[in-house]
Amino acid sequence: MRKITLVCSGHGHNGLCNAGELLEILRAIEPDVVFEEMLPSDFDSYYKHRSKSHVESQAITWYRELKSFQQVPVDRYDMPEGLLAEFRKGVDCVFDRVEQTSQEYRELNEDRNRAVNQFGFKYLNSVAFTKMMARIFEIEEKTIIATGDQRLIRGLERWRDANQKREIEMIDNIYQYCRENVFNTGVFLVGADHKTGIVKEIEKHASMEADLISWKVVYGGKIS
Repeated sequence: MRKITLVCSGHGHNGLCNAGELLEILRAIEPDVVFEEMLPSDFDSYYKHRSKSHVESQAITWYRELKSFQQVPVDRYDMPEGLLAEFRKGVDCVFDRVEQTSQEYRELNEDRNRAVNQFGFKYLNSVAFTKMMARIFEIEEKTIIATGDQRLIRGLERWRDANQKREIEMIDNIYQYCRENVFNTGVFLVGADHKTGIVKEIEKHASMEADLISWKVVYGGKIS
């Protein structure tokens, strides 16, 4: 059975959320396959041309100096360019309204950034982070619905729908890869904001294909 560890990350460098810390996690797991929250079309810009960079790509680049492994971009949800600008504009309007309206929302985001800076991956993979994100999502939904503005309501719905489709797609692609390839140890690096949705999708698949993948999680900075 293939063993895959779910590691929730923050894409931007922030204190202890950095490439060096993530490299240590990768070294502890020693994966043969690294599944990445990345579109295949973005692969070259992160790894060949280096025109883009984030915590995960830098850590993976360093890890490649230590071990040979397969990289598998699993994010396939690609919005047409013509719709992307409109989508982003709508999403920005949604979150701007929530920030302007809710002091608690602003404080929670500040607290989250401070905790990520201070504790890094230990925090991003903790129950405390999951609970905070649940409250943040709740404030977003209540605030936008209370406006009665259908444009904002649709914007939040589209944002949530896009993320859910991505989460479904990523887990589907991991399972498809595992059906077609043999390996011992893998790791799935995904933005921490996706954790709740990703875990739900893993649970759905695990109930039907329990013998295909044994999932582990990083919790409190350690693998469990």
